[in-house]
Amino acid sequence: MKVSKSNRGFSPGGRKQHGQAKNASRAAYVLQPDSDDDLDDILPGPAVTAGSSAYEALLGGLDSFTASVSNGVKPKASKVKAQLAAAVGAQQRQDSTPAEPPLDDADHAASSSDDVDDRSAVGMDEALPSTDAADQVAADFFSQQFAESLAEPDRLKGHGSSAPVWIDDSHAHSAWPNASWVTMGTSVPQVYDRLGSYGVKARLQTLWRDAHSKLLGADKQGQSQNTYHTKKKAKPFKAARTHAKTDAAASEDALASSHMKNVSEQPSDFVNAQQQAAFAVCNSYMDLFLPNQPYPVRSGEDPVLDACLLHCINHCSKTAELIKKTNQQAKTDRDFEAPRDQGFTRPKVLILLPMRNMALKVILRLLQFTQKETRADSIQGKQRFLEDFGPGEDASDEEELTERGKRVKQQQPADHQALFDGNCDDHFRIGMKITRGSVRLYSDFYESDIIVASPLALATKLTEDEEEGGAADFLSSIEVLLVDRLDVLQMQNWAHMTTVLEAVNQVPQGQHGVDIMRVREWYLSGHARQHRQTILLSSFATAEANALFNRMCVNHAGKARLKVSYKGVLGHTLSPVRQLFERIASSTAAADAESRFQHFKKHVWLRIKESGSSGQLVFVRSYFDFVRLRNFLKEEGASFVGLCEYTKHSDVSRGRSNFFHGRRHIMLYTERAHFYHRYRLRGIKDALFYQLPEHSSFYSELVGCLEEASSNSSSGGHAIVTVLFNKLDSLQMHRVVGNARCTKMLKSDSSTFLYC
Repeated sequence: MKVSKSNRGFSPGGRKQHGQAKNASRAAYVLQPDSDDDLDDILPGPAVTAGSSAYEALLGGLDSFTASVSNGVKPKASKVKAQLAAAVGAQQRQDSTPAEPPLDDADHAASSSDDVDDRSAVGMDEALPSTDAADQVAADFFSQQFAESLAEPDRLKGHGSSAPVWIDDSHAHSAWPNASWVTMGTSVPQVYDRLGSYGVKARLQTLWRDAHSKLLGADKQGQSQNTYHTKKKAKPFKAARTHAKTDAAASEDALASSHMKNVSEQPSDFVNAQQQAAFAVCNSYMDLFLPNQPYPVRSGEDPVLDACLLHCINHCSKTAELIKKTNQQAKTDRDFEAPRDQGFTRPKVLILLPMRNMALKVILRLLQFTQKETRADSIQGKQRFLEDFGPGEDASDEEELTERGKRVKQQQPADHQALFDGNCDDHFRIGMKITRGSVRLYSDFYESDIIVASPLALATKLTEDEEEGGAADFLSSIEVLLVDRLDVLQMQNWAHMTTVLEAVNQVPQGQHGVDIMRVREWYLSGHARQHRQTILLSSFATAEANALFNRMCVNHAGKARLKVSYKGVLGHTLSPVRQLFERIASSTAAADAESRFQHFKKHVWLRIKESGSSGQLVFVRSYFDFVRLRNFLKEEGASFVGLCEYTKHSDVSRGRSNFFHGRRHIMLYTERAHFYHRYRLRGIKDALFYQLPEHSSFYSELVGCLEEASSNSSSGGHAIVTVLFNKLDSLQMHRVVGNARCTKMLKSDSSTFLYC
């Protein structure tokens, strides 16, 4: 079985499949190898040709093992090898003797054993192929496998009986406290201490160590904490095993072992275990979702984000080098057949960020990892970039603040100050073109390698260019999509996020000067999404983020996300506060808003109306529910004030004053208003959480505002916090009350729960 060189490459770097042929069976079927066995022996030899009955028997055997793995069974490589060899051998004997009945699965299992000789079972008397031939066979075999999987849309979408399922990868060390890996389609990859083990270029390794020199050298005593290992020691990549290993192969293995020993004795290239684990998963090109990235409390480095940025730079570097070598070989050899190593357009990495201050830090970090400023033109357009993304008008506005304004800003939480420090504009887009000797900022999107933008800016550009046609062509060949601060993006217009992701990896309407004979086949077939890696970083998981990761991330390499365990924030209040959780009738997501409103109207509002006391806070997560409650209170003639993200500053000041002095009895307050301003509300005597906030810290902050007013509460000495919840609020409940309490509250026969 023979294929052209154009079928070797995967999206990450062009020749990724050729280098990972020996590990392809592990990535595809999650098999656990023996200590001394290599999965290469599972692959078919030259006697098993594509389309033959023996080949189909092998595929059937692999499918059966895939099903067993999905059910939690992880067979050893030796047993897999023997059973597959027996299946192929039986089918070959059947082909040679038509009268012989076929063997069923029970016969295959009965005829297999750990000491079966593979060559005799498969029916090959000749020696196994050489290393290059074995790699070629592996590449051919798994190229065929992926081609067949791409032809099954139901399998890619996660439907049908053969759909992959999420499994708890508890054996993999997560490196994060109170969190564990959950994977789909494959297992968490092995981690290494040195970047060279991942194939990162020496030049990028040097720039990385220079950027982290202070952090890597700050705590030499804690270097052991920067590295963690699984039970088995990391082994170097080895060629396909042969039963008769030559002296040259033995010396090669000895050299590789000594190299890995020297590498293991060197200090780690990573700042901490989290950074090391994040880069290992990114380098495997799996889709990644990390919903446990806390807000920074001060301006500084983000180790996990740095690992993702290095992966983006390394991907662009490998892709460019592959194309460059191919071009040089094509010039010298006229008979050379160029492989399919390109996409429709040049941009390969898309980084989505919510605000300019974050883009400033990300791009400066990318420049540190990419290019040293040895010449004046090493980084073109840097001065313009600093002017556009620097503090700008925000700095002058801060200077004009009064002493009281500065004092109020200093009283805001540290994470809020760090998050909104600098230019907070949410409309920006910039291209980066990376060459060997320089980096050009503000390059045209079709000439850029990396695009850094906000969802709002890209959605605006797509709308502006829609009339001309081909508005999303520059997003057609994105291979790595990195989204940082997904939770902050949710505080903006989420529709822009979905608009951008739907436009990514669409077949372009124009050719844009590309050689169509060098475009990878999966681009031409419209399967670019299945070869795109998506990396999502967030402080917590939301329903929208989970839906995005499950429905719009369909990478064939698999998925990995962290499952975080929470302890809750109920005990973060100092004064005695009665916290009453009231479970309402569960309904579908579409009918949840209506059922919640009816419960408030028939039960909760009557209690508030009968008490007649002032100082009632009603917290709402959604702006649409805010509008519904505001209209209802107007119809009831209630004394209230509404504060949302669209309320003018003058109206906010007047409303807060009226509420504090008792001139208005009720305050409607949205989560977005608190997210952007962090108002310190005074005069709260009782609080109603119409919905729990996405940010668990907001719950403790608002409950803390009741401490000063608890003695004036309508309950006679203790403030009351009422929370409405159902099973659709489970994500928020886990973060507020903790995992253990949340499970009991959702399954209990009682519908009310009181915590003091």
